Amino acid sequence: MKPNKKAIISWAAVLLCMAVIFILSAQKGDESQKLSDGIIVFSGLEFGSDFVRTCAHFLEYSGLAVLIYNALFQTFGHTKPILSVIMSSAYAVTDEIHQLFVEGRACQISDIIIDSAGAAAGIAALTLLIFIYKKIKRRKQV
Repeated sequence: MKPNKKAIISWAAVLLCMAVIFILSAQKGDESQKLSDGIIVFSGLEFGSDFVRTCAHFLEYSGLAVLIYNALFQTFGHTKPILSVIMSSAYAVTDEIHQLFVEGRACQISDIIIDSAGAAAGIAALTLLIFIYKKIKRRKQV
């Protein structure tokens, strides 16, 4: 049996995304704060660092869920949206536990909720885009 190259690449993208999240979570509290502050300065907008952090959590896990969705599709040949959200949320839990061991960081249930909401929103948006794509494709065939 020949390995599915698309599945391998897709799972590699999932692992890469998880690694980036892990590296960001391994930053000490003051380093993480400097990164958030740098984003605020770079954007030139008047956002607070809590807003930046919330958006970062939401978007990280939205992206992770979409990557997992694709990897599951490439592996099994059909979609598994709920499993994608569950796997992303499970990683969010492990990420928060990891932060218990990082100086200046903490495990926050609110971050897990934000991460899970981001995962669900990412899958919802992807599902909507796929639905629209299929609708347009059907119209062109008629």
